[in-house]
Amino acid sequence: MKAAIIVDSTAGLSKEVTDNPNVFQIFLSTIFEDGTVYVDTPNEKLTQEFYDRMDQESVLPKSSQPEPQQAYDVFERILAEGYDTVFGLFLSSKISGTYQTVHSVSQEFTDRLSIHLIDSELTSFVMEGITKNLLTLTQKDLSSEDILSKIDSALKQSAFYFMPATLDNLVKGGRLSSFSGMIGNLLSIKPLITISHESNGEVIVSEKVRSMKKALNRLYTLACEHIEQYPDNAYITVGHTGAPKDAELLRDQLLVTYPEASIRIGFITPVLGTHGGTGAVSINIAPLEK
Repeated sequence: MKAAIIVDSTAGLSKEVTDNPNVFQIFLSTIFEDGTVYVDTPNEKLTQEFYDRMDQESVLPKSSQPEPQQAYDVFERILAEGYDTVFGLFLSSKISGTYQTVHSVSQEFTDRLSIHLIDSELTSFVMEGITKNLLTLTQKDLSSEDILSKIDSALKQSAFYFMPATLDNLVKGGRLSSFSGMIGNLLSIKPLITISHESNGEVIVSEKVRSMKKALNRLYTLACEHIEQYPDNAYITVGHTGAPKDAELLRDQLLVTYPEASIRIGFITPVLGTHGGTGAVSINIAPLEK
């Protein structure tokens, strides 16, 4: 088996993973009211520029799923480079049409490639952890069915929690009334938002916490609950939308408990960060294949 792995850009892949020749990306984007487009990118300068501009806009930018031509181009490259198998990993189909777009295009390549597309029912850095698992598993003497089974198990054990700093963007996006948003901000209410298999890939508010300090402590507790399921092989990333100090506080708190852990801090991509606004923090946990 010579396997290629397609991942969408909301995974926020690190340079280490992006540089792997077996990894191919599909890029989403955001569009401001004046037509300015920001492609999801790991470039921190451009991402910070996006968040700075978003805070000044009265209308939120809209997210855009990839054009089908992107998927065609990726599949053609995969064929040209001699792959015979494809595993695709995409953010929850309940929040984006990316999975459906790639699935539709893939039907034109099933006579030349063995294609396995996965709706993660998750998003963000958790998907990087699962991508690392795919890179490991596809180098072993395993069938596609065995690989998919292991990936499904890992996804069910993974966690993604996201905490907006304010409720302003939820109001701008029409997900919360202006009155509720005003009261919530006055009371310093921080909703903890999650996407998981338990929510069937839907975005839900799992709980509400008062104050940033308490919210960060709650993210720490939730992270520990998942890490304890696989303490020796946990992939851990703290995401943020222009809040590196809060991200560092959460990372350092986790390192006190898990001093041997390798914890990455990274920018949440614009497509995901739009509804959280600047100052949001996320925790991402997944079990890694040894």
